Amino acid sequence: MKIFLLGGSRGLGKQILLQLLGNNYEVNCLVRNPNKLKINHKNLNLYKGDSTEIEDLRLAIKNSDYIINSLNVMRRNIIPWSSLSNSKTTISDSIKNIIELTQQKQIKHLVSVSAWGAGDSINEIPMWFKYLIKFSNIKYPYKDHDRQEEIIKNSNLNWTIIRPAALINFFDHPVKESFSNKHKVNLIISRKSLSKYIVNILGNKDYFNKTITVSKK
Repeated sequence: MKIFLLGGSRGLGKQILLQLLGNNYEVNCLVRNPNKLKINHKNLNLYKGDSTEIEDLRLAIKNSDYIINSLNVMRRNIIPWSSLSNSKTTISDSIKNIIELTQQKQIKHLVSVSAWGAGDSINEIPMWFKYLIKFSNIKYPYKDHDRQEEIIKNSNLNWTIIRPAALINFFDHPVKESFSNKHKVNLIISRKSLSKYIVNILGNKDYFNKTITVSKK
């Protein structure tokens, strides 16, 4: 089983990469700066490039069976009003390229990470968080998550969209699922727990063409 991972050089994506390698999956990973990753593993194939450039993606995807996307529109620091460090359309541009490249390939499953508050889940988040999204630079990744979700849902791939609650760097805990916003979720989820969850549902037909909000249980 070969998996193509986007966003594997930091944060959640790096946790997903560690989980995949720990489960002996072969992973193709496209990153802008391979030297920053500092992970050596026999099953890891690193490609230098930009996911918004379709030819870079074409080289890295190759004959992958599954795709995991954890890209985001990034800020220069954690302050909500800080300037962006990449394009406002990084996620959607990359997803457009993935869809174009994989329409004729036998990709078994695309799992893409969005955010709690994207799409119709905007009505599920606390009021203070709605204001934070509206009046800070957090709005840019949310707008792009909306775009990527629409693109994915209009594709002919087997897809799963994951909308995690606020990501934290500590704890390892069970995960609570809410399909189509049917259940109330908690405010946080750890990156480690989310990465395990994503790897566990990969290829599971029960999750095909589903949008799922996840949090700490």
